[in-house]
Amino acid sequence: MKSLLLSPAIYILLSCGDSNTNVTNNSADTLPKLNTENSVINTDTTLNFEESVEGSLPKDWVAPTGKWSVATEENNKVLKQSAANSGSAFNICVNDKLMYQDLQIQVKLKAVAGKEDQGGGLVWRYTDKNNYYIVRANPLENNVVLYKVENGKRKDLPLVEKGRTYGMDAPMQTGNWHTLKVNVRGNISTVLFDDKELFKVKDDTFKEAGLVGVWTKADAQTYFDELTIQSLK
Repeated sequence: MKSLLLSPAIYILLSCGDSNTNVTNNSADTLPKLNTENSVINTDTTLNFEESVEGSLPKDWVAPTGKWSVATEENNKVLKQSAANSGSAFNICVNDKLMYQDLQIQVKLKAVAGKEDQGGGLVWRYTDKNNYYIVRANPLENNVVLYKVENGKRKDLPLVEKGRTYGMDAPMQTGNWHTLKVNVRGNISTVLFDDKELFKVKDDTFKEAGLVGVWTKADAQTYFDELTIQSLK
């Protein structure tokens, strides 16, 4: 089991397994609607999966698309996306109890398989499976890109400082753990990969607080661990 450092600024929340131990994903029809009354807003949190049941979704996590479950990797429990979809299929898994507007969010990820796509990334200001922000790292392309998904359509966003669209080169390697982070304040999102700042993006599409989670595309099969969220007030 991994050790977690507890500081006054961060509250450690362990994602425990629920009673649906045989369920690895929820259909879009069963995904709960965004309900702020049932959500904890702006709680500094680190999520791991050590207390979750292998083969199930962790407690408070929902998966409208893809095949998500807890798996053991190197004697440690992680969240795995194992569906081998294709094309523009977006595999999404979010925590339906935590909401943020301005935040710092970070995750460890390891790309393990995928011929069409690999890697994955972070989701924030999520309102439903068709509307959210995403930043992803892809070892097949060796880059990191930030998108918005609006009404189910994905669009990469222009960079603030570079004056161009698409992302930045980043040496992600299949089979190795990497760290992906984004700092979000208002309409500015700053992206870091392995603690190196890559770029900033400005966009006003989604302004309100939303859920957070992780994401892959098509046949990208990926491990995720140690999702850390800090509210930026």
